[in-house]
Amino acid sequence: MNQNVVSQRLTAIIDYFADGNEKRFADSLGVKPAVINNYTKGKQQSKPGFEVLNKIANYYPDVNVDWLLTGRGEMLKSESNKTPQERWIVTTQDLAGNKTIPLINRRAAANFLSGYQSQEYFEQLDAVQLPSSLLSGKQYYALQVSGDSMMPTLHDGDYVFCYRCDRTEWDYLKNGDICVIASEPNGLQIKRIANKENPNYITCLSDNFQRHPAFNLRHDEILEIWKVTWKLSSWLENESGSDILSKLTSLEARLDRIEMKS
Repeated sequence: MNQNVVSQRLTAIIDYFADGNEKRFADSLGVKPAVINNYTKGKQQSKPGFEVLNKIANYYPDVNVDWLLTGRGEMLKSESNKTPQERWIVTTQDLAGNKTIPLINRRAAANFLSGYQSQEYFEQLDAVQLPSSLLSGKQYYALQVSGDSMMPTLHDGDYVFCYRCDRTEWDYLKNGDICVIASEPNGLQIKRIANKENPNYITCLSDNFQRHPAFNLRHDEILEIWKVTWKLSSWLENESGSDILSKLTSLEARLDRIEMKS
């Protein structure tokens, strides 16, 4: 096997999925940039080992691993070669440009971990239509808020609209962003995140922090992250500018304390 050719194909994958940024690609796989650099530009180039190949196959399911190793076929899998999981259609758009988004209520959220890997799970959900002008071109979900952990920002029964972040985007989420985090330990949760303290985990913060303390989730525990962009709420409350400023100041102070501890 010509390792130089393999390294060129790996470089093509990095160019396609991470805009040529090896560090961003390495971070998405959870490996050190030097590992990827050794495969692409190292003095003794080597073919990716099983662990790295497995990570590429899991995090970039469109990649044809056989092409990476042998050059056979195309870099990206054709529709006929994809598994059913890779062909799921969750968000659709009609001729008027309106997007139909799955509506995940409390009951559906409780069954998310056992059902999200099947098309049937999403087909059984209610749906809501929104103009595409309000949304980016990403995969969107609407999730019902459960509990008081994000009060007063989000109330029990509210809905948040959020888009799925690719793993390559996780490091670019900002401190204080509100996200839905799907994880093996906790299922679906809505939290603010602190994303800069450690490259191996994300800190999850509740706005109602007196009752719900912050906690960390390792990247390998996280299944998906959805960034919240809109909310739908029947709760109407007038807040003064000073109240909002006070909340922002409190959030900054909490992030500072977390950074000092790390």
